[in-house]
Amino acid sequence: DDPFDIILRKYDEHLSNARGLVPTSCSQYLRYARQFLIWLQDHRGEKALERVNGVDILEFITEFAGRHRSSAWRKDLCSLTRVFLRYLKSEGVIASDLDLAVPKLPQWRLSSIPRHLPWEQVCRLIESVDTARPVGLRDKAVLLLIATVGLRSQEVRSLQLGDIGWRSAEIWLRKTKTRRERVLPLPGAVGAAIAEYVLHGRPHISFPQVFLRHKAPLGPLTSTHGIGNIIGKHLLRAGIPSSCRGAHLLRHSLATRMVNRAVPIKQIADMLGHTSIDTTAIYTKVDTANLKAVALPFPGGEP
Repeated sequence: DDPFDIILRKYDEHLSNARGLVPTSCSQYLRYARQFLIWLQDHRGEKALERVNGVDILEFITEFAGRHRSSAWRKDLCSLTRVFLRYLKSEGVIASDLDLAVPKLPQWRLSSIPRHLPWEQVCRLIESVDTARPVGLRDKAVLLLIATVGLRSQEVRSLQLGDIGWRSAEIWLRKTKTRRERVLPLPGAVGAAIAEYVLHGRPHISFPQVFLRHKAPLGPLTSTHGIGNIIGKHLLRAGIPSSCRGAHLLRHSLATRMVNRAVPIKQIADMLGHTSIDTTAIYTKVDTANLKAVALPFPGGEP
């Protein structure tokens, strides 16, 4: 039996109904909440939640922040823990505003460079897919959608047959991370790959989703790791080393290529589905062509 089932189920309903989060975001919030509850039970006993205090919160954050070097992971640890503590306060589970006890760990904006692949490696990755099998037809269409149109993993998994405008060469994305519908162009190569999969590779079962599992149980790609597994499998097949194997790797590669080709930042933001240009601004750090143009000569060296 799951000792945290009731509280996490109610928290899930709160995240979905009150905060309006999509299921993938809810699962992330629940994962951090469960992590906190397990730590609290292991260190303070079964009834520790009613007696939790600021010292407990600080010890939890200190211990887990020390396990990860990623500043983004540490930021999520603090912010999602605050959200959970505010929820517990609103439900009367705890009496104090313990979210104020969560420290603010420094994370410098735009301090990192997005991990991406050179466009030559992206092309090699797609060309390495064996399309002689139905699953290969699916994987090639998935890779093309992410690498050339910029879809997120969730958007690929939820894409339905009725979302593709074949005559208008458009894709309607109705279930997005920001809950805002958007329309994207459907390049010819991508449309041809999807059509080839639907006509000659897709299992003949009545599901609206375009991309399906090819192993039992047949059905939509429901796992949040499904698209990442597809990308990781073909990175290994193509012999391309990469520490990141999710859809973001190909999205970052697309954005980097667009920046280097002098595409306006607003168009890149619209393509990737960013609600703010500030989110897209990090890709200007990989614009090597323009950065070379503004670089100053080394003092005392040749002009």
